[in-house]
Amino acid sequence: MRKNRIILIITLLLAIVATLLVINRSKSTLSSKISEFAVQDTAAVTRIFMADKSNNKVLLERRPDGSWGLNGKYDAHAENMSIFLQTIAGIEVREPVARSAHNNILKLLSSKSVKVEIYQNSHRISIGSFRLLPYEKLAKTYYIGDATMDNAGTFALMEGADTPVVIYLPGLRGYVATRFSPLESNWRVHTVFNKKLPEIKEIRVEYIQKPEDSYRIVNNNNQSLSLYRLSDNQVITDFDTLQLMSLVNAYRNIRYEALLNDMEATRKDSIMHSLPLHRITVELKDGTKQTAKTFGRKLPVPEIDVFDGSTIIHDRDRMYALVNNDQDFVMVQFFVFDKILIPLSFLTRASGTAPVH
Repeated sequence: MRKNRIILIITLLLAIVATLLVINRSKSTLSSKISEFAVQDTAAVTRIFMADKSNNKVLLERRPDGSWGLNGKYDAHAENMSIFLQTIAGIEVREPVARSAHNNILKLLSSKSVKVEIYQNSHRISIGSFRLLPYEKLAKTYYIGDATMDNAGTFALMEGADTPVVIYLPGLRGYVATRFSPLESNWRVHTVFNKKLPEIKEIRVEYIQKPEDSYRIVNNNNQSLSLYRLSDNQVITDFDTLQLMSLVNAYRNIRYEALLNDMEATRKDSIMHSLPLHRITVELKDGTKQTAKTFGRKLPVPEIDVFDGSTIIHDRDRMYALVNNDQDFVMVQFFVFDKILIPLSFLTRASGTAPVH
């Protein structure tokens, strides 16, 4: 009897141990999945490649100065990069996909997902703080799908894994799918002009439809500014020095609102072949130039001015522009461009009102 009791106790203990092992294994498996998706050391990240099934792709590369390049030809948006690095460092697995949805989610990921490759600096020999033979390694590869039904998670699959999971970012009310964008336009810096006075040789502002308001500003070795009327190259002396300096300083940060390179070709060509409103050229001391050419943006339906009853044909808040040496077609705001679109007639009068569109 005593012997049977001992056997029963041992059996119960073994059952308890087995249960604990299963639970711990389950927990460790989930923890492993969490650690596999998260990239804790984002300072070591050197490259990020993302591509979708429609052949959209971006390559983000860290430069020696710490900034990021985009597809080998643009600056990557610094704020977007910061958000992305925080995301890949903090994402966790909320749960594996339910068995009932397993096959459907796998099909979804195989047909509509973004492949993500993350590269890091590493060392072939690493003993404590002693490291030798540095090299770049492919640290993570996974696939990011759509948001879950509750919009609080995102379907994802680690390369080589059989089970898709739901990932989320603790503290974020929403899903992370949109942060893994393979669209180049979502990573572009919206820069039109970004130069300071010491870099600028000359600024040329042309009012195509009002040439009498066109002018150029010359930087005299960072000591003073000269103002010339373009129509006859006549030097203008009756201007407010502080106002002109403020105008030049505005060229430090002029950005566009939206990139429109994908606009329907016929419509875009029609706009670009219309008579421009302005042509702005910033010539730098190194010989390079930054340019912008603006065009009116017709309203879908003309409006009536409530003050004078006139018909308003063009948008008074926004216009189109061709920037980056005619490479990009964009939308810009008058609120931003008004800082640099000051006509000569306003610069040369002692007191006046801001130009009206």
